[in-house]
Amino acid sequence: MVKTYGNCDVGFRNKWGSGVNAGKDRFIGNVRSAITRLGMLSPGDRVVVGVSGGPDSVALLHSLFVLRDEFGVSLHVAHLNHMLRGEAADEEARYVERFAERLGLGCTVQAVDVTDYARERKVSIELAARDVRYDFYRRTAADEGASRVALGHHAGDQAETVLLRLLRGTGMSGLSGIPAIRPLDATGDITVIRPLLWLTSSEILSYCKEEQLVYYIDASNVSPVYLRNRVRNELIPLLEQDYNPRVVQALSNTAELVQDDEDYISCKVREELGKIVEGVSRHAVTMSIPALCKQHIAIQRRIIRWAVACLTGELDDFQFVHVEKVLELAESGRTGARISLPGELQARRDYDRLVIEWAEEVKSQASPRFEYRLKIPGKTDIPEACITIEADIFDIEDMPDLLSTISFTDDDEAYFDLGLIDENITVRNRRPGDRLSPLGMKGSKKLKDVFIDKKISRNIRDDIPVIICGKEILWVVGLCVSNFAKIAPGTRKVLHLKATRRYGSCG
Repeated sequence: MVKTYGNCDVGFRNKWGSGVNAGKDRFIGNVRSAITRLGMLSPGDRVVVGVSGGPDSVALLHSLFVLRDEFGVSLHVAHLNHMLRGEAADEEARYVERFAERLGLGCTVQAVDVTDYARERKVSIELAARDVRYDFYRRTAADEGASRVALGHHAGDQAETVLLRLLRGTGMSGLSGIPAIRPLDATGDITVIRPLLWLTSSEILSYCKEEQLVYYIDASNVSPVYLRNRVRNELIPLLEQDYNPRVVQALSNTAELVQDDEDYISCKVREELGKIVEGVSRHAVTMSIPALCKQHIAIQRRIIRWAVACLTGELDDFQFVHVEKVLELAESGRTGARISLPGELQARRDYDRLVIEWAEEVKSQASPRFEYRLKIPGKTDIPEACITIEADIFDIEDMPDLLSTISFTDDDEAYFDLGLIDENITVRNRRPGDRLSPLGMKGSKKLKDVFIDKKISRNIRDDIPVIICGKEILWVVGLCVSNFAKIAPGTRKVLHLKATRRYGSCG
């Protein structure tokens, strides 16, 4: 039954688990198969289920409720009111609360004014809605101690996504469509799963009808204002009628095949990142132009797209023409040349470096100071710089050749005499008046001058971690080691620091 907005009565025509029939068995079997095949769930998982009130999310919640004991998981319902449709949206929120209560499940319902969010950030309503929705899921999962967020995307959504990206122009990553499993944030602690991704809209509606589940139809889903709606309601029916009655399944299968190829090639790209990327932060990605240009053009394009995704978290507005303009800038642009990119980004050539960053006016509003106590031994995560500093201690006797090879160590590693260092070691970004004595040099030097000598752009200097011992700079990570506490013939114990860049979303 389709719930209309005028009547607030909520009813279920049969009890949960009753009325077993072939249609239900087939639907539940498909959901079970997807979860098992991809390892979406493990015993003990707590799962936040995003429920809008539409047929997809209602069917998802019901099917997971049926399977919860079989997989040994617990469920929590989450509903976000985007405040776009007045009383209709409020009624859906009330319905989801009663739906969860009927199942004996906890429920989190929140409202966010998406229109205000879009206006403040100068983005489309669609992008704003997506941003606030995923942020809501992230926060709810963290509050509930959940490791999974289940969403109701289905084969029709997959087909629409592939077609939309084809229309805009895309490569393999675009053709791979919606991933069945992906991290919700940079930590990887929370994972999004989509168990319905291989089920069609008609199968979902049939399941709701057989189980007599109440659901709502969002009127905005049929509005021709949105391109996705025109693809869903006009283009796909035309393709089904005149070209291939199973076009949804065909596009969904194509996305899965391309995703497998994309996963393999992405592994190859990640192997090259360390050779090309010199710096990553939430504000900018800096790359070596000579190292980038040595790569095959396919790898170059992917790394440019990766850099944009690292900053923005998505690539919806970043098209083929933008990638080519960035590569043209890298190859033939002069120092200081820059181009504007979608989403308030810009690309800039800085000597032999390519910098993709937020536009200056955006970055100037988001350059906070950071400072952390360094864990020794242990790992210290610096989210602002997308870097983890790992510290360990060893006896010099274990590396007798260290003193003679110290100048040949990697830029991401540094060694110090532990006996000359106290426990007050911190990692922070630069401060006014910072000075250091670079290894092998007499006297001291302003940190600002070190950045100038190394040709580091002003726009990314605030993102570079600096290791401090008391008032002394030990190490400007990746750039310059200090003479202070350097390894000497009398050194007995060594502090070894290693910086590992996190090549993922850094927002």
